[in-house]
Amino acid sequence: MVPRNAILVANSFVARLFERGSLQQPWIEVQDWWHAEGRMHTGDLERMSQGHSLAGRTGLAPHTDIRHRERTEFARDLAQDLKHALATEPWHELEIFASNPFLGELLSHLSSDVQKTVHATHALDLTALPAQAIEERWRKEFKI
Repeated sequence: MVPRNAILVANSFVARLFERGSLQQPWIEVQDWWHAEGRMHTGDLERMSQGHSLAGRTGLAPHTDIRHRERTEFARDLAQDLKHALATEPWHELEIFASNPFLGELLSHLSSDVQKTVHATHALDLTALPAQAIEERWRKEFKI
């Protein structure tokens, strides 16, 4: 089996995993994740969460930042999926490009197996770029 390298580009509502077997090959998108709640307005998120609350809010209850809660949930789910992906079809190195503060949140949830493969991290959101533009930017800025 040829050792593969992987790049993850992510923010609080979308993540894309790219892989390749050698520097001569282009990055191929192999998986993506969407977390629709990460794009919702705070008021909409609060109305959604009220339907799940047993006691409702009181003046004494601690205020939980709903955006932070959604970001944490997506980071935890993504980290679990990365662990499964690594176990299923292992890669040699993983490089992560993610927006702040999602990068820190994701790193805190990665399993030790996935953490061992992380070659580099960048606080940079590349999720809106097509695969070819990610490749060009990666070659130009990070692999000189």
